[in-house]
Amino acid sequence: MNQPILNMGAGRTLPVGFDLRVVHLLHSRVLHDLAGPVGAISNGLELAKESGGALDADAMQLVAMSARDLSERVRFYRVAFGLAPGAIKTLREGRDLLTAAVIGPRNKIVWPEADGPAAWPFGDESLKLLLNMVALGGESLPRGGSIEVFVEPAQQQLKFTVVAQGQGVRVEEATLAAMMGTASLEQLTPRSVHGYFTARMAESLGGRLTLDYPQPGMLAHRVALPI
Repeated sequence: MNQPILNMGAGRTLPVGFDLRVVHLLHSRVLHDLAGPVGAISNGLELAKESGGALDADAMQLVAMSARDLSERVRFYRVAFGLAPGAIKTLREGRDLLTAAVIGPRNKIVWPEADGPAAWPFGDESLKLLLNMVALGGESLPRGGSIEVFVEPAQQQLKFTVVAQGQGVRVEEATLAAMMGTASLEQLTPRSVHGYFTARMAESLGGRLTLDYPQPGMLAHRVALPI
């Protein structure tokens, strides 16, 4: 079926449907994740207003923690979902975006490759893909665990492996279908669209996102990109 066309005037047309639905779902995902800290800040300020404008120590701590949480999520989404060329230039800067607010407070990230100061030589989009793969790893750990990242540059390929390990590690069926491309656009949800977005990003770079279970309690997301 042909995509509907939006008339932009002056002889220009824009296909609508595929991208528009994905954009809407990504917006819903981001806004849902930001609603929690925004609500906590609002509640803290409301309490201050009711008490004459002063925040007690607990309320002040809540507002400060929520503001930090909100700032960290916005920084990550700006790079992972948006167009922010040059926003991060090294693996270390990429790792610094993966805070507890992004990957989950009970998850530990192991990323020894990020210790080097060298600039990332493979372009913004590949590093964006890696950040999204790590975030997917965090989503697969309902009870917390560890996320280990491997970056393997070779002569003609750049390989990413993100290993999530913990009790109950799994990818939800809807997210798996979105990643594998077996879910229709109408079946995507604000939660599963992240898997869809990450897999399509890998394809746009010439790779294919796969996952496997190397051993019980362990899940690995993998991609190999041509360089």
